[in-house]
Amino acid sequence: MRLTKREFAKTLLIGGASLYSCNTFAQRQLSGNLYIRRYAPALASDGHRIFLSGGAPIGAAPNEEHFYSSLLGTVEEIDPATLRQRFLATAIFPRANHASVWAEDRLWLLGGRTRVGTQGRLVSETERINVDSQAIWRGPDLPVALISLSATMFANSIFVFGGDFREPGDRRLITSARVFECAPPHAEWRERSPMPLALGNSAAVTLGERIYLIGGFDRERAYAVTQIFDPRADSWSLGPPPPIPLSAHGAAAMGDRIFVFGDYQNQSTVLGFDPASGEWRSIAVPFTPRRHVRCVSTANAIIVAGGNQSSAAPATDTVEVFSSELLRETFDAAVHRA
Repeated sequence: MRLTKREFAKTLLIGGASLYSCNTFAQRQLSGNLYIRRYAPALASDGHRIFLSGGAPIGAAPNEEHFYSSLLGTVEEIDPATLRQRFLATAIFPRANHASVWAEDRLWLLGGRTRVGTQGRLVSETERINVDSQAIWRGPDLPVALISLSATMFANSIFVFGGDFREPGDRRLITSARVFECAPPHAEWRERSPMPLALGNSAAVTLGERIYLIGGFDRERAYAVTQIFDPRADSWSLGPPPPIPLSAHGAAAMGDRIFVFGDYQNQSTVLGFDPASGEWRSIAVPFTPRRHVRCVSTANAIIVAGGNQSSAAPATDTVEVFSSELLRETFDAAVHRA
């Protein structure tokens, strides 16, 4: 049987990744498998390479299997063109529900939860990893230990938004509206104006001169909200809300738009947002439904990795790449959602 180029593309395997469609110059979508299943890991990029850190092999079900499940400290590099993975380092603190950024030519790991034996705690310690030499050293501690925080870069500063914390001696999680900046020479954190709405599990995306905080969870419910931060003016505004409440989702910028993947309740969610027009649109791309995913963009693609579909089930090992061409075309063809 002779395959057409289109049929051949659907069955081609590259480095363990299924290539759903392609052309001579670019792969429009790739789907593959992580070496290790990861729920609530972190993703960062230097613009070319993707760095995957931490996570847990199972979700947050309150049962014995989850209680004794290990957190991951491994850091791996993912090639967005082939989805091949390469071990880079083991972090000082195994962690999940954390954030990561690429700053100062280093991978920074921020916040989250860690566990030593059966003892768990939230993390204020930061780590800076030289991914080429595997050298690891501590950065300035966050002013408060945070889980489910959001982080992004603006200019050369690291910004951390919201998340959940605990008061000393109190096991309850409390949602924070605090915002912290670590500016060059990256030796300390300073506090900026708080978020209008205190939320964790938001998605922080830098686009142009603004940082967009999409959705989030306040320990009781998810929100359909777009909080917009102007770092230079240290001020906040509210933008057009997404069409549904969002939590445990991922988001990244591509071109002049923001794309959202996954959601705690509506796991098949894929949305596009154009800040210039204020339009939100449902995007028709073959995304594997899941929640607690992480997203990051390179120059020409968005990568979505990890997550889970049930708190009691193992984490997913799915990693997917969506090209800028595919996202642009599907956004332009989509119907506006008010």
